[in-house]
Amino acid sequence: MPEQTIIRPAAAPSTGTGRTLVAYGLGALATAAGLGYALADQLAVGGLERHLRALYEPVGNYGESGPLYGYLYVVGLLGLLCWWGVARLVRRNAPTARRWGWIALGASALPVLAPLVLQEYGQPVIPLSLAAGYLIAWVCGLIGLLIGRAPAAA
Repeated sequence: MPEQTIIRPAAAPSTGTGRTLVAYGLGALATAAGLGYALADQLAVGGLERHLRALYEPVGNYGESGPLYGYLYVVGLLGLLCWWGVARLVRRNAPTARRWGWIALGASALPVLAPLVLQEYGQPVIPLSLAAGYLIAWVCGLIGLLIGRAPAAA
């Protein structure tokens, strides 16, 4: 008796899946732009350095920009890894894609929103211009989760 192999036809992604991937792609681009801007600021623009000087000189302190740039780089790289992992799950229609999307979004809320609330002497420690790309990326992730649909059970 000949052996038969049943091969499941590949399902076309749903409209919700396509929109979710677009939102995640925009989020990844915003994250990459945030990383690029932080690098350009550190190497050429010097905006964070000027901001820290203006923040701390009136009180006689000195703010070191190195750890803040490190923070921005780590948050950006982890964000890109999360975008890649969750988009991969969505493309494969994994049943856990939405759950991991919400976990990644929740985990990223603290480091993304922290620059908005961390203040010293009444001013933000990290300028909003450096945190804006990551904030836009977080909003794209939220949109992707809200418009995406859970994959159909097989």
